[in-house]
Amino acid sequence: MVEEDLDIKFDLRKCRRTFGKRALKDGQPIHDVFLVMGHASVATTQREYADKDLHDASQDMRDYWDSQEV
Repeated sequence: MVEEDLDIKFDLRKCRRTFGKRALKDGQPIHDVFLVMGHASVATTQREYADKDLHDASQDMRDYWDSQEV
């Protein structure tokens, strides 16, 4: 229905991948994403959707250390 309204064809696999990656990047627990996406294991979700890059990992670590009391 949406495809017809917008006159755009969607690749549902790309939509699914975008959903999983965005959910994890926005801080949703991997276990929740695993369940909602119906994967066989959390390892599948981690392998396919949790490809955090070095920049994001470094920023998360900086945020963590900045939040620690001395």
